[in-house]
Amino acid sequence: MKFQPLSSSSHGNAYIVSDSETHILLECGLSHKKLQQLCGFRLSALDGCLVSHEHKDHSRCVDKLLASGVPVYLSQGTASALELPEKLLELATEMEAGQQFTIKSMDILPFPTFHDAQEPLGFVMQSRVDGDICVFATDTVSLPYRFPGVNILAVEANFQQDILDRCQRMPEKTQHRVSCSHMDIDTLCKCLAGMDLSRCREIILLHLSDATSHEGQFINKVKRVVPPSIRVWAAAR
Repeated sequence: MKFQPLSSSSHGNAYIVSDSETHILLECGLSHKKLQQLCGFRLSALDGCLVSHEHKDHSRCVDKLLASGVPVYLSQGTASALELPEKLLELATEMEAGQQFTIKSMDILPFPTFHDAQEPLGFVMQSRVDGDICVFATDTVSLPYRFPGVNILAVEANFQQDILDRCQRMPEKTQHRVSCSHMDIDTLCKCLAGMDLSRCREIILLHLSDATSHEGQFINKVKRVVPPSIRVWAAAR
């Protein structure tokens, strides 16, 4: 299984998870035109799109994907918050935390995340082709799960608290929202330290803030708490 970031920031998020048989888009928080460009104008080759929550940097072109025939999966809360026209809503597939479903060769288990959205979800995806397990969790203030057997972990590392505290240009209300709805690097490291990562080969840091993160420092912090065999890298903005 491979994890490919297309865009990862508050300006827009999109990623592709694939094995030799199935290609799934995670998030569609870009313009339809930009997403087409990044996918090599092959959106029709996608087997589905999983949307974690309704915020526009994760769902911007969901309507155009549905209209173009790409299967879109979202929670009931996300669907309600997006206020899609009835004719498009009928084309979407609702998913629920704890209820596994399958897209071709991939088994997908949604799980709850913790964000200021109506029903946000993360995803455990396992390939029936190679057995790999990929976990995707973004826009969540914490991650209280263990994910046994995970091979690829793509997870939010949005900010560092002391950098956020020094960010004088950011309104206090925005600072409060960030700290209460996104995951800081130290929280992530505590979560990782409690996981069995013996089978993990890659950790990809997602959604780094332009103003309150430091890519190199974040990567080094994670490397200090995970096995040395794991490749740690950050998705490009």
